[in-house]
Amino acid sequence: MTPITLTLPGTIRIKKNSKRVFGMGGFKRILPSKAYLKWEAQARESIWQAAIVPPLDGPIWVEAHCYYKGNRPDLSGAMESIGDCLQGLIWSDDAQIESWDGSRMHHDLKNPRTEIIVRLMD
Repeated sequence: MTPITLTLPGTIRIKKNSKRVFGMGGFKRILPSKAYLKWEAQARESIWQAAIVPPLDGPIWVEAHCYYKGNRPDLSGAMESIGDCLQGLIWSDDAQIESWDGSRMHHDLKNPRTEIIVRLMD
């Protein structure tokens, strides 16, 4: 199968960095930050517009290059954000990811984005 290549716009947002507590009556719930939710919605919309194949089944290899503007996000948090964001669109479950080999963080003030390559493992 030919690798799937994606470009997600904007600086990646880390899901765990800035959570917010939402209280409803006596119950409290921890939610992702508004910045993460905005990034995720924008990323998912760009994938819908690209009309990618149905979600892949089986073990996959992912390489992500995150070009960020501002403070450097941590790579492990970026991988978690990508895994969760693309679940159900590119892969069925982020547990299918067997490798993140080659993934890197890059500083880019002019064109922040995340470039992703996905391959089914042999």
